[in-house]
Amino acid sequence: GAPPVDLNVWAHFDVSRDAEGCLTFSSRALLGGAAGKVTFALTITDSAGNVTLRSPFLGGGFGSKAIPTGPQVLAILAARMTGRPVKLMLTRQQMFGPVGHRGATRQRLRLGTDDAAALSFIDHEGVSETSSFDDFLEPAANASQGLYAAQALRSTHRGVRLDVGTPSPMRAPGEASGSAALECAMDEMAEATGLDPLEFRLRNYAKTEPGTGKPYSSKALRECYAEGARRFGWSRRPLAPRQMQDADGMLVGWGMGTALFPCPMFAADARATLRADGTALFETSAADMGQGAWTALAQIAADSLGLPIEKIEFRSGNSTLPDGGIAGGSGHTATAGSALDASGRDVIRQLGSMAAADPASPLHGADNATFQARDGRIEVEGDPARGEDLAAILHRAGLEQLEGQGSAFRKPEDAENRAMNAHGAVFAEVKIDPDLCQMRVTRLVGAFAAGRIINPRLAESQLMGGMIWGVSFALHEKAQHDPRTGRIMNADFAGYHIPVNADIRDLEVITIHEDDPYVNALGIKGVGEIGITGTVGAIANAIRHATGRRIRHFPIRIEDLL
Repeated sequence: GAPPVDLNVWAHFDVSRDAEGCLTFSSRALLGGAAGKVTFALTITDSAGNVTLRSPFLGGGFGSKAIPTGPQVLAILAARMTGRPVKLMLTRQQMFGPVGHRGATRQRLRLGTDDAAALSFIDHEGVSETSSFDDFLEPAANASQGLYAAQALRSTHRGVRLDVGTPSPMRAPGEASGSAALECAMDEMAEATGLDPLEFRLRNYAKTEPGTGKPYSSKALRECYAEGARRFGWSRRPLAPRQMQDADGMLVGWGMGTALFPCPMFAADARATLRADGTALFETSAADMGQGAWTALAQIAADSLGLPIEKIEFRSGNSTLPDGGIAGGSGHTATAGSALDASGRDVIRQLGSMAAADPASPLHGADNATFQARDGRIEVEGDPARGEDLAAILHRAGLEQLEGQGSAFRKPEDAENRAMNAHGAVFAEVKIDPDLCQMRVTRLVGAFAAGRIINPRLAESQLMGGMIWGVSFALHEKAQHDPRTGRIMNADFAGYHIPVNADIRDLEVITIHEDDPYVNALGIKGVGEIGITGTVGAIANAIRHATGRRIRHFPIRIEDLL
């Protein structure tokens, strides 16, 4: 009942352990209005069961959330020390650096081709910033390992320690910044060979993953290229730059970029409970960050039992429930969804065994059959006439409910032997004032192949969000550091620019059908981050096509074209 303690902190702290297992956190922190040396001590005990986390909805999770940072730990320690609830509130300025950000990179690419414009090598070097006291390197050079069929590949990473906050994984970490550089380099090489940028990419289309030689679990990138180009009207693009103007005299440029993002899966569990009244409860501790996870996961759960979604109760966002895995890496729907699907299928398996052993059931004797759920019934696969209502099986067995357990998994042999990625192609149109050099992205068309799409509307929203962030990366976002202190000087939304509605004109998302039997049982790949990875390069290449100027840094500003 005590009032909460408000704590505003930003600190680097050192941790030591004594012989009794006591941890001491030493930090120079802003605490209670006075800066000074603050020491916390706690003994690590097996007390996780005494803590419940409740986080059903975040409202918006946009990257840099994977790694706990200093303020979070200090709030926990303060609660231990005071024995009172502690409310942690960061100021707007503190959100721009001390709790993670996309680390700056400097990249160098060298590409070579033979006489047929086939890539002979890609050499991608990345230098990434990190803090003076911790390690996180933006793995940008890895972007060159998965896309184009070069005979030789080299990716290298180096880090530079700076007196800034520690970077962290920030929405397509590595791929966003790495693909921006790679797609610009591919455009330059296409121009050097005299080929259309799309034709050059098709000539260097990889049938196996270049960096590993593994076959793809599925890859519909050709279809993405074809449909995106058709909808955009790419065939009308003149090869040379500065050849297009609109009726108002604005320079017009068209550019493209290839999108790629891996398909991770994490450990997760779920529980399904079928009730005697024909409804079901599904539980997993996943959180919805604003991407619509609860909707998509409830759809998967309902499908696993063959029930309409209105008969499903879905509980999530509480640590007392089965572990729902990580909501990150564009792998949340695949991970938590696979666990939920497996828990529902476990219920169906148990019901099938009960019915097969029950002489009163139409399924009696179907011991070796494979069962499927549909329309509130369990049926013998391939023989839908032979089935029974789920609730009838429970009623006859005298059960009020039946519980099933499920876990997310990917077959080890598939994970080991196949490359698993989502793919896409983004086509961009820009218009640029020839006198003022003001730039507008007037049209974006993105075509993406991301396995099975559970909810088309939610997937389209995620892909649009990624493409909008690509616009922001290409033309708007830039953190200005004070060279004296390492602090970000434009740590507000007046000086730190992001797109507004007026900056986003015509935006079209296309999803390409793709069946993937290897990535997981549901065939889901993920759509959260891939939209960024093709968009940045597409916009830069469109600016080159409009103006003849090649800008090799982001964001691209008016002064770069003057």
